Amino acid sequence: MANRTIGGLVLAFQFFSAVPIHKQVPVKKPQVTAMYAWMPFVGASFGVLLAGILWLLRDMSDASPLLIAFILAAALWALTGGLHMDGLADTGDAYFSYQDRTKRLDIMGDPRIGAFGVMVLIFAIAGKIILLAELIPNVPLFAIAAVPIISRIGLVVLFNTANPAKKDGLAAYFKNLTDHKLLYISMSAWSVLMVLALLLICGWPIALAFVLASVVATVLYKKWCEKNFGGVTGDLLGAFVEGMELLLWGMLLFFV
Repeated sequence: MANRTIGGLVLAFQFFSAVPIHKQVPVKKPQVTAMYAWMPFVGASFGVLLAGILWLLRDMSDASPLLIAFILAAALWALTGGLHMDGLADTGDAYFSYQDRTKRLDIMGDPRIGAFGVMVLIFAIAGKIILLAELIPNVPLFAIAAVPIISRIGLVVLFNTANPAKKDGLAAYFKNLTDHKLLYISMSAWSVLMVLALLLICGWPIALAFVLASVVATVLYKKWCEKNFGGVTGDLLGAFVEGMELLLWGMLLFFV
């Protein structure tokens, strides 16, 4: 049990972060299931670091909100190694090609980035920095830390409920190696923990806004993926994380 848990944690950081962990772990059903169960913890580690940077620069220095926002966004992208941004760019290229599903999946698998992918990235990068700059003067540290956690809870729920768009893709490969019932239980526990923490630390308006936004966005995004791509891929899951972070930080503008 301990080997399975530790192995899953190692895989979670190896596959979904740029943290250099050089350890060989079996990629089998127990470890892959544990990997996804640990995904919110990966988000929590990112969130704690972001909150620490925000506290240091906002409360202990005279750095401007715009500079702090840029540093926070850059730190988050560095922690993920740009993994989710790459998925967002590929999704933009594929969707705005206005081709059929098969062609869109082919475009998504092309390692080159097109004009639409660049435009989507510019919008996402500028949007994230602007939102953070607006939030920084008054936002609670825990609210900033909670966003990477909630976005990864949503990612696992989406992965666990949506069909893979490609039978030979990485998402399909991992989906066949997971215990879906265990992931439902795990994400339910993480969700309850996050709701309680938000209620106690940030208050019910932020907690309610985060819950409603994340649930509605996940359901709608799943339907959008199924309609336009026939399911989810690794790139679509990565794009979901970037979009969810933008959405949740945008929701905070109404409450801070």
